[in-house]
Amino acid sequence: MAENKELERAAATIGTVPGPYQPEYLVCQRMGHVISPQGIWFSDPFDSAFSILMLQIILIIFTTRILLFFLKPLRMNLLLGYILAGIIMGPAVLGRNKAYFAKVFPPGSIVVLMTLADVGFMIHLFTLGIQISTDMITKTGKSAAFIGSMCFLLPYALGFLTFSMLNSFGNLDATLKQSMPFIIVVNSVSTFPVITSLLADLRILNSEVGRMATHASLVSDMWSWSMSLVVNTINLAFNSSKMDSVWSMVSTVVFVAVIAFIVRPLLRWSNKFTKEGEEEEVQFYGLVIILLCCGLLSEILGQHSGFGAFLMGLAIPDRPPLGVTLVQKLETISSVLLVPAFMATSGMRVHLGDKGGTWSVFTELIILMGYVGKFCGTLLSAIFCGMPFWDAIPLSLIMCCKGIIEIAIYVLWYDRKIVPDQVYTQLLLTMLIATTLARPTIAYLYDPSRRYLVQGRKTLQEWKEGVKMQFLVCLHDEDHVPTIMNLLEASHPTPHCPIAIFVLHLQELQGRSTSVLVPHHHRHKAASKATSYDHIVNVFQYYEEHNCGSVVVQHFTAISPYTSMHNDICTLASDKRTNLVIVPFHQMWAIDGSMGSTKHAIRKMNKNVMNKAPCSVGILIDRGPLTSSQHMLMNESAPYRIVLLFLGGADDREALAYCMRMVEHPKVDLTIARVKNDKYLNEEESGLDQELIDDFRAIVGKRKVKYVEETAMDGVGTTQVICSFEDAIDILIVGKHHDPSSPLISGLTEWNEYPELGVIGGMLATSDFQFSVLVVQREPVGSEPFDLSSEMSRSQSLSRSSP
Repeated sequence: MAENKELERAAATIGTVPGPYQPEYLVCQRMGHVISPQGIWFSDPFDSAFSILMLQIILIIFTTRILLFFLKPLRMNLLLGYILAGIIMGPAVLGRNKAYFAKVFPPGSIVVLMTLADVGFMIHLFTLGIQISTDMITKTGKSAAFIGSMCFLLPYALGFLTFSMLNSFGNLDATLKQSMPFIIVVNSVSTFPVITSLLADLRILNSEVGRMATHASLVSDMWSWSMSLVVNTINLAFNSSKMDSVWSMVSTVVFVAVIAFIVRPLLRWSNKFTKEGEEEEVQFYGLVIILLCCGLLSEILGQHSGFGAFLMGLAIPDRPPLGVTLVQKLETISSVLLVPAFMATSGMRVHLGDKGGTWSVFTELIILMGYVGKFCGTLLSAIFCGMPFWDAIPLSLIMCCKGIIEIAIYVLWYDRKIVPDQVYTQLLLTMLIATTLARPTIAYLYDPSRRYLVQGRKTLQEWKEGVKMQFLVCLHDEDHVPTIMNLLEASHPTPHCPIAIFVLHLQELQGRSTSVLVPHHHRHKAASKATSYDHIVNVFQYYEEHNCGSVVVQHFTAISPYTSMHNDICTLASDKRTNLVIVPFHQMWAIDGSMGSTKHAIRKMNKNVMNKAPCSVGILIDRGPLTSSQHMLMNESAPYRIVLLFLGGADDREALAYCMRMVEHPKVDLTIARVKNDKYLNEEESGLDQELIDDFRAIVGKRKVKYVEETAMDGVGTTQVICSFEDAIDILIVGKHHDPSSPLISGLTEWNEYPELGVIGGMLATSDFQFSVLVVQREPVGSEPFDLSSEMSRSQSLSRSSP
């Protein structure tokens, strides 16, 4: 019985046949190997192709996760981890054990695994194509075009120069000479999908360097696609008749033209008449069939199946509902299950034991010169275009990184015997080492927040009467507009003391690979339908017209990942020199008082804004729908009731400085509630607190502002003070940070679920209060010490500027 099984297993591999560069297995797949086994008690469960396939995928994912855990300091990308796992599991390392490799990766199963990997790569390229906006080509500036061109041309020229010099010194191997044009071309490539994925992974996609790298990689990608097509056609001309190569190029050009000028307009036309959720399933099935047809047609025309899939992805509109729906449905299964198989099988092709002799050293030198040329070409051209030196270095390192597209080119040329096995190994290992080392170096050298923190933070206490106060209002949707409008109107804009409002609409990056930060009128030109943000624009425009001469409003749109969205907020705040950034809390409340939607990604974004903003920050906990007296302040006669809870400290003083603008508003009922503890005294902070309070009371005079002082022994007493105002308040304003040793917050710190709001703010966010809350932060604790003398001078200037 055992002998029969061994004979059947041996029958799966007939033997070896000579190949162009090495012996190859000739595999004969028996029918029984495809059928599922009858169970461990009756047969070997791993004698079935499907069981082996599942085992291989499990091992790939498990091995990758272990490697990434140990290599976490290097910030290794998940895709690179799959390659390294494939190298370790393949013939290069563990595959040297013949029994293991024959059991886990028999020749017949490798064919199945590689087929599944090719399907995954085709779908992945399709989703990458969807996320690329072809409009970017026309928006690429001269600097990006110059940098992208030099990023490709200089390594290409340097590679050929090195090859010519080495060829003149010694007689290179004939195989190497034939492969060298392909090696030089692929070594000069910086592909757009790889660069944008890297930037998103490093959370700098929407930074200045990230945007430059995005546009430069698009230009470099156009060079590489054009050159690859030419080199591939020349290769066909050498290996077949010239007429066949001409027909191959013509058919490829016709294929591209059909997708660009027939398929793409039809899809754009159909997307205009499709609403979200409407006939999405029908469209999804139809597009999957078209995707498979494009992949098949590419193979028939002599191109890789991913070529047609990528072109088809480019033809699909990246805007919802079509583009977003396809990415959401295909990307998860592709990136989690299928792409790991493709990356791992590329690593399994590596054979470390092969020795190439002198020509192997020459090949490695040519590969390294390509990286040197790419780094120098990007660095010199970026400096020539006026980019700072310490920004040009990270940009050069980014452009040197490679990923799944380059790996696919390596695999394609390896399978077609364009490059020998040893050259493939050198290309893959050099790419793996260079990209792995570049990632932590980029993260160390480049921090976008350094740009907007270099000049220090702009605060509300710096504001003087007669000077325009500037707000940056961040909105995710329309829900927060009424409360924010009331807060802005309470700021009392007048022709003598105007306010400038910069409205930033935040959208998560979905269905596309490039971030956007543009004024609203630029975005409006491309919009064909009215959106929720258009309604927001109309509200603020009406408010600006209603307060002509007192209010100036500008609108912006930021589309980026939540992980790096704070860069857009902080950059705009720095450029516009705003005094206060207002961002909504990440939780919403339903009208019945129950907890509504919670977005943890928005919470993390808020934390990043509070840590890195170049000015004061206000987190708005909006309970407008729960307030029975909700109204628009500028249209109602009832007063808007505001309470400032003042416990002391820099953040509370910042909140008090903001409330100084509200004292003149006829429709604002302002109450300053100061909570004290006579047994606790911080001399420096208390002196500043008292001085600002005295200045405020001098400014107020006999105006309709209430000032009350309450004494509390602990956090419970502070909570009771807040509860005493609960029925007569629309919004409460409080500073974030308070002295941890203060008895006023004792007993509350253990229950703080939201430390980014401080002790009082966290308590108000989790309690059952019905009013809204604005938590104000002047600067994050521990960022830099407070300059007490400058703060004293600021309070004195406030006193001098008051009437």
